[in-house]
Amino acid sequence: MHIYRGFWAFLAVFLTLQLSISQIETNFAQQPTLNPTLIESPFVPGELVVGLEHSELALPLTAMQMVGTIVSQNPPIHAYVVRLADGVSMESAGEFLRALPGVRYVEPNYLAFTFAQPNDPRFSQQYGLARIQANLAWDIWQPQRTVYIAIIDTGIDSNHPDLTNKMRRHANGAVYGYNTLNNTTNALDDNGHGTHCAGIAAAEIHNGIGVAGVAAWNPAVPNSNSYVQLMPLKALGANGSGSLDAVARAITWAADNGAHILSLSLGAGSGAQQLADAVVYAWTRGCLVVAAAGNDGSNAPQYPAYYTNAIAVAATDAADTLTNFSQYGAWVDIAAPGANILSTTPNNQYQSFSGTSMACPHVSGAAAVLWSHNPSLTNAQLREALETNTDPYQPLNGRTIAPNAGRLNLYRALQAVGGGGSAPRLSSLSLNPARVVGGNRVVGTVNLTAPAPEGGILVRLSHNGATRTAILPNFVSVPAGATQANFTILTQRVPRETTLVVRATAGDVERTATLTIVPESAVTLQSLTISPTTVVGGQSATGTITLTAPAPSSGLTVQLRSSSARASVPSTVTVPAGATSANFTIRTTSGGLVTTVTITATHNATSRSAQLTIWF
Repeated sequence: MHIYRGFWAFLAVFLTLQLSISQIETNFAQQPTLNPTLIESPFVPGELVVGLEHSELALPLTAMQMVGTIVSQNPPIHAYVVRLADGVSMESAGEFLRALPGVRYVEPNYLAFTFAQPNDPRFSQQYGLARIQANLAWDIWQPQRTVYIAIIDTGIDSNHPDLTNKMRRHANGAVYGYNTLNNTTNALDDNGHGTHCAGIAAAEIHNGIGVAGVAAWNPAVPNSNSYVQLMPLKALGANGSGSLDAVARAITWAADNGAHILSLSLGAGSGAQQLADAVVYAWTRGCLVVAAAGNDGSNAPQYPAYYTNAIAVAATDAADTLTNFSQYGAWVDIAAPGANILSTTPNNQYQSFSGTSMACPHVSGAAAVLWSHNPSLTNAQLREALETNTDPYQPLNGRTIAPNAGRLNLYRALQAVGGGGSAPRLSSLSLNPARVVGGNRVVGTVNLTAPAPEGGILVRLSHNGATRTAILPNFVSVPAGATQANFTILTQRVPRETTLVVRATAGDVERTATLTIVPESAVTLQSLTISPTTVVGGQSATGTITLTAPAPSSGLTVQLRSSSARASVPSTVTVPAGATSANFTIRTTSGGLVTTVTITATHNATSRSAQLTIWF
């Protein structure tokens, strides 16, 4: 009875709020998102913690499923974490849930940060990492594969203590790189520019030395610094210049030698067909091409950044304002920190440089974080994630980049791509069997797209039939670390065949499966088969009877007979409760001519036959 009292209380809340379900959904869509400046501490965007008076309150649990997905629970203290569905604001959902009977509190899912912050002594001087929220991204980064960044530049000082452990190497320890200026494998930096860019993208983190790179580190991931590695491609000489032919050959060499991301902090005021073809070549082979937009402070195209298959990167300063030297215009795809960026330089040194050359490796390093976290992304999906999950920037004297473009935010982009650290979603619902005699049990299985997080995931269950036609739990919990969970449906005897739609819901995802319940009288023979169909006299064969539905709880008995004494069968065979088939043995005798015997199975008025040939 308490459920019904709860229902009327729930209904009263709705009447008090004067909101129908459709109005509530509209209200969610119209409300502004929670302003982080109103919260004391950072929190997980789109997640609320809901505390209940006790753990068996069906109405608040149902309400949570209406606004999102329960992604975690803490049973001893009756707390649940709800990840809100798209379009549902934190304020509206919080107001709705707080009004429900049995809800003690609703609060943001505040973030805690490990005390094991990177120990790189100059980390605090790297404002760029703070602006793109790299440290928040590192906390949720779960790498699944190694990603290689090709730094196409003046080379890399691979002996630098902040870079030596981040270099891709051959089995013999030699650095995996190439020099297109003299066609050798010696890609050491004799200028400093390439080493600076390499450090921005992927300097070793938490090694007690110098600076931290964008990609990447998580103290909870063993050997996390090894998941992003650098490949030096020397296409520019000691004076910082090189031919477009050398650059194009570096691009194709990188694409042919396993590089995932090509970082080009270089450019020219004129394009070339060879360079354009090289960019297309890399893109069509699945690489991501990232290029500096240029430092002329104009909207004039720079190449290769201007090409469609390259991400053109502008530079911003510590105040997120477009710098006065950065190129701008609708052809520029994204901005990143590029003013006074501290990074590695040859001979174990560190210096601050400015330029879109410094902005470019911020994006390249971020791309490596995302792609190592979710290797299933295509290069187009990766590019979209980087370019659409940004923060606002401040134009400079009317100078802007592409419409709706913004400044890189690694944390937002990583959350958007899912993968290793993503919240699992409901992928499927299956029933076994899907056709059953009333009175039997059915096993349902829900599957997730990835292992459930700590606390598990609750999946809401229902069906569209009469209450006692089939009884199933209101929820099934997928335990932490598991990708599936089973539940039992108790079916009742029915006078006629009945079809139900069983639903499983988690957040905004619903999966359905059809369950057919038949009366015992509807179960009959579907087929009789014999294997093998020809034997030598004295050998045996196996007969199999199959029913139209699983046998009832008492089993189902079928009569058997043979047309000849040369093949003997038992008088009956019983299909066990819940099974759809049963086997029996046919024994034959030797002596005589070739004989064809007909075996017949009968249940009520239905018969099925099959033939067996006996040789001699």
